[in-house]
Amino acid sequence: MIWLLLFLTLFLSGLLGALWPAGLMAPDLFLVLALLYARSLPYYLGLPWAFFLGLVQDLLGYGLLGLHAVGLLSASYAFYAASRRLAPGEAPGVLFAYLWAFLAKWGGYFLVAYWLRLELPPLSLLDLLLEGLFTLPFALLAWRFLSSPRRP
Repeated sequence: MIWLLLFLTLFLSGLLGALWPAGLMAPDLFLVLALLYARSLPYYLGLPWAFFLGLVQDLLGYGLLGLHAVGLLSASYAFYAASRRLAPGEAPGVLFAYLWAFLAKWGGYFLVAYWLRLELPPLSLLDLLLEGLFTLPFALLAWRFLSSPRRP
């Protein structure tokens, strides 16, 4: 099931990348998958999976190796930290955990960029807000359909 979700994420990410309007940040489906793993796996399995997903995203996007890996790792870690303090099934808790993880992802990106002394691309708060808003429905759909309790 884990590998099937990875291949589905790769397919949908490529499809959205091709169809998404230029200039807008596409939804981060790798973040959705990392948070889905964080929601369904214990931390000692979810954190390595998040790092692996980030490396896959770096390799496929011809980016700086490790940038997305640190971003998804910090997002998963923040999701674990937030979800331990909140009610797992309630809407405000889920939204806060997603928001905390999304901000931690970008914090991880900026941490690596600062550490490597990279020049940051022009990025506005509107870009971050739109990416978060475009990614949120995918995260909610994935959590609703893939992590719902199975009935016998």
